Amino acid sequence: MDGLLLTLTFLTATVAVGLSIPLARALGIVDRPGAIKIHTLPTPRFGGIGIVAAFGLWGWQTGLVGGGALLGLLIIALTGALDDRYGLTPRVRLAAELVAGTALGLHFWPELGGMGLLLGVVLVPTMTNAVNLIDGMNGLASGNAAISALGVATLLWGTPQAALALLAAASLLGFLVWNYPRAKTFMGDVGSLSTGYVLAMLWIAAAAYGGQSFLAAGAMMAFPLYDTLAGIIRRWRRGRPIFDGDRDHTYDRLDQLYIQNPPKTVLAVWLLSGLLVLLGLWINQSPLPLGLAGLCLSLALLFWGAHRLGSL
Repeated sequence: MDGLLLTLTFLTATVAVGLSIPLARALGIVDRPGAIKIHTLPTPRFGGIGIVAAFGLWGWQTGLVGGGALLGLLIIALTGALDDRYGLTPRVRLAAELVAGTALGLHFWPELGGMGLLLGVVLVPTMTNAVNLIDGMNGLASGNAAISALGVATLLWGTPQAALALLAAASLLGFLVWNYPRAKTFMGDVGSLSTGYVLAMLWIAAAAYGGQSFLAAGAMMAFPLYDTLAGIIRRWRRGRPIFDGDRDHTYDRLDQLYIQNPPKTVLAVWLLSGLLVLLGLWINQSPLPLGLAGLCLSLALLFWGAHRLGSL
């Protein structure tokens, strides 16, 4: 992919995220300190609109994001924006995620047929909520997603989907300028839902190249899924609503017990995400039974770690 295009995408995201800060203040979209929040000052939380603007604009301009994929992105971004401003019920959010997933699945119909539609309906709600749930430290969700996108770009190198993944990474890095290590803005639901949608798009794109590529891309995106599942198990065991917020995520416990420095904790999670990318590349090059065994072993180690940290 043209380096100039990636630079323009990065700069577009950086500028758009910066412009979102006064807009968020004007609209009252500000995240205030609370019992389960680690920031101490009111902070705008609409920066994800910059990620959507950069990825959508340059994806559309290059023809990499169009049709149902673009429609789904706009639906999910609008849903997140309305949730940031007004607060939507979980039922309304899920309905919008399913509509966006249907649009994305239909976009992949020529390559995958009904399987693409099924993947869209399943993966869009799954990934949007998983990314939303790990958005608990500066740079965590966006950095993790950028690393996953770079992994998919490597996995599918030489294809249009690799270029799509690089556009996603450039957009997320533009947001990180404003969010890590000290946050001048948060991505908000418009950012977390849209980022999850983009990851679902890349995952389905990998499926078009076969089951092994799909499995490899899934390994690269495993961290938010693993942390979300650990959270569901934890809350169920404690008799709490499974989607209640808490500070017992794996990254929270890692910070509380050992690192005690959120930016360094985020770096540790980024390192783990990088290892999962390497795992995905290995799976793609290995015999399928061996790749499945490696993935299962890695997930077992992750959940053992969650148990040791007190996150289960």
